[in-house]
Amino acid sequence: MGAFTILKGAEVMIKKNVAIISGKTAGKLSRLLGHHGSTLPGVVAIKIDPNIIRKLSHQIKHFIFITGTNGKTTTSNLLAHLLRSTGMKIVNNFEGANMMSGVAACLINNTTILGQLKYDYAVLEIDEASLPAILKQITPQMLIITNFFRDQLDRYGEIDMLIKDIEKAIHPIETKMILNADDPFVFRLSSLNKNNIYYGLGKRAYAFGDYGTSESKYCPMCGDEMLYEHIHFNQLGFFSCSCGFERPTPHYEIDRIQSNPITFSMKSGTYQMKMTGTYNVYNALAAITCATELGIQDKNIKDSLLNFHLANGRMDLFFYKGFPYIVNLNKNPSGMNVSISEILSTHYEKQIVYFINDSIADGKDVSWIWDIDFECLQREDIQRIICSGTRASDITLRLKYAGIDPNKVIKIPSIEKAIQYAFSHPMPTYLLPTYTALLEVKNHTERSIKKENESCTL
Repeated sequence: MGAFTILKGAEVMIKKNVAIISGKTAGKLSRLLGHHGSTLPGVVAIKIDPNIIRKLSHQIKHFIFITGTNGKTTTSNLLAHLLRSTGMKIVNNFEGANMMSGVAACLINNTTILGQLKYDYAVLEIDEASLPAILKQITPQMLIITNFFRDQLDRYGEIDMLIKDIEKAIHPIETKMILNADDPFVFRLSSLNKNNIYYGLGKRAYAFGDYGTSESKYCPMCGDEMLYEHIHFNQLGFFSCSCGFERPTPHYEIDRIQSNPITFSMKSGTYQMKMTGTYNVYNALAAITCATELGIQDKNIKDSLLNFHLANGRMDLFFYKGFPYIVNLNKNPSGMNVSISEILSTHYEKQIVYFINDSIADGKDVSWIWDIDFECLQREDIQRIICSGTRASDITLRLKYAGIDPNKVIKIPSIEKAIQYAFSHPMPTYLLPTYTALLEVKNHTERSIKKENESCTL
């Protein structure tokens, strides 16, 4: 019996080590061939050892998961940055690979060839549809839930189905939940745990602009129509129902927000960020809430927040021929409507480039573009709108029905050519790609900027 146990243990160890070595090798070969390969190590490792995530997780003291529709990457990267500022060793899937294979890849990439993985915290963004499966392998110390919006209906299904799956997954585990008090869909999960911490925005914090429609009109508890005393955007705001379902009082609440640069005030003082995109205050507040709950001093948080810069397609800013160009990932109606709100908050002449792809990662169903408030773009300061990507024709048609002047709309399916066209007409520009278009947009813009800089030095 003892010999059998020893042999079984050796088999488990060998299987784990083979998975680690094979995953690392696959990732390295992929990069040598010029591919991104951010999830490939995880794909290979899981095929060899389906329990590789559980086995590696035992070496990390604490896990923090961030899930929800929008804001996962920014919140997780910012939180990791705040924790590192205190000297903690943090592992973080900063590239945004957030499904099962991405989480496995993140752990494997940070594991030594001998299988050592010594970190204080793993701060991981988790795809909301993948959360139930990952919770079966890891129970996090904290779970941050940002928001729930309609997103890739062909993969996630309707919001109600998604939340029910998450409810079932969270129910048997014990974890502190950090919840967005302004989202009724998120608050719906509050009954699963008494150890909840809430964050939100005050009524007069900021006027985001009335773009887009609410995802949630009816109470998830009784089905009656809810009342909104105030709406920030979409369904986020001060909601209540006659049955007693209502927005909780946040433990952490922002009172005032100023943009350019983003500055916001709370009871604990004033905070400043170098990021663009006013809606990022929600992501900052989620990270601040978690860091504070972990005992991080407020001075550390303020200093680290000011030094944080996110360069992965979330409101990335660069300059070309003296004009600002902003790249921002857009993947669902709520995110796109918030981007439109940001665009319309300025009144100088500008152009917009939409890159709409329909690969699996983007969602094959692009009907979501019909829920975007493009009608608001009928303004003189919008000089032109370029439609690109595999579904350039779809976005062009949508703009036609939105009543946009056809002389302002240009269809250029090739992403490279669309960027070249935008650069040949330099002015303040918003580049708005979906997931698979994002990397191509970044590669083409970086090459163009490099070429421009080289020509200037000759």
